[in-house]
Amino acid sequence: MIFYLSLNVQYTLFIPWYQYYFRGVFVVNIHGQLYKVPSVLMRGGTSRGLILKDVDLPKDPYERDLVIAKIYGSSKNGQIDGIGGGTPLTSKVAIVGVTHKLGCDIFYTFGQVSTNNQKIDYNVTCGNMASAVGLFAVEEGLVELKEGSTKVRIFNTNTKRIMEVEIPVHNGHIVYDGDFSISGVSGTGSCIMVNFLDFGGALTGKLLPTGNVVDFIHLSKNNQIGVSIIDVGNVLVFIKASDLNLEGTELSLEMNNSKIQQSIEDIRVKCGRLIGIYKENETVSPETHALPKMVIVAEPADYIDETGQKILKSKIDIIGRYIAMGTLHRAFAVSGAIGLGVACNIPGSIPNTLISKNISSKIIIGHPTGTILVNVEVESDGSSYRLIKGGIGRTARRIMEGNTLVPIELMGS
Repeated sequence: MIFYLSLNVQYTLFIPWYQYYFRGVFVVNIHGQLYKVPSVLMRGGTSRGLILKDVDLPKDPYERDLVIAKIYGSSKNGQIDGIGGGTPLTSKVAIVGVTHKLGCDIFYTFGQVSTNNQKIDYNVTCGNMASAVGLFAVEEGLVELKEGSTKVRIFNTNTKRIMEVEIPVHNGHIVYDGDFSISGVSGTGSCIMVNFLDFGGALTGKLLPTGNVVDFIHLSKNNQIGVSIIDVGNVLVFIKASDLNLEGTELSLEMNNSKIQQSIEDIRVKCGRLIGIYKENETVSPETHALPKMVIVAEPADYIDETGQKILKSKIDIIGRYIAMGTLHRAFAVSGAIGLGVACNIPGSIPNTLISKNISSKIIIGHPTGTILVNVEVESDGSSYRLIKGGIGRTARRIMEGNTLVPIELMGS
């Protein structure tokens, strides 16, 4: 005889926060098959991934990661057996829960899910997905609606720093429609502001991990390259396009060339070892170690982007190409954009020598699918620098809600 025990609690928006720990959807099948994990698929900025509540996942980190990897289908055969899209932009996960730490409303743990193995990298963060997390928190009733703008204070566990996400509200309802657009995403929506507060040195302890504005990486006996390494949310390495024999305006077809990728990866590994992210003899690849992120920069120039749009030299301050997991990011990561804005405000850094104007809090970056504007406040005492606040406008939306199914044995005890 087959015996089933099943309990289903219906998904409801705008529930009081105190009900949070008492909701869930699960099915226990004694004959041993599937477990339902409540999940919400969302787009945040130019990224997409699931938002999962911590209470719906195994408490053991190892078991939790096996569940997430199974949901995404990550394996040597790619992500055909899950919801992952086979790209870094569509292989992201956000784990959220209620917290009052440092006056925050929720916590947010970001994970970069590998496309071809079961590893999830938590040593990075994602500002794009933070916009979705903020919207999710308000939709779920984890934060009380406030007319005009509801500010969601988020403790980011990856960086141990605070993000503030501002969700527009009118007449007691979230505003979804608007005329704000971002490059890399079709259509328009309401503007969701994502602010990084005091994010400098979040991962290494210093905004300039080596203490230098420029470091020189030896590629061979008689060849070295100048880089600027900045820690703002994520650790970023900035390189002049010309030092890689590039123009800086290259798009996916050219940038995702194996020879170029290998050159960039060689520099990335050397920079990672320089700042102690991984050990000297440790095996490193884009799939196993997401940091540092690489940013190729160049002076403003006219170019045609991936969508066929002409980007005018006169409309941008600098060109950037953001490399994530070994491939070109179709747009530009939020944390990467804020980091580039900070670097532009540090005299003598690689980006600072290329920017088209005097140092400014507002920087417009030209990237493969358009432009992005970042607003940063940088403070200096002459020998060190501090990011007071970095903000950027995003759009986000809930795409799908329900349950994802995993073998029950993965859920642990």
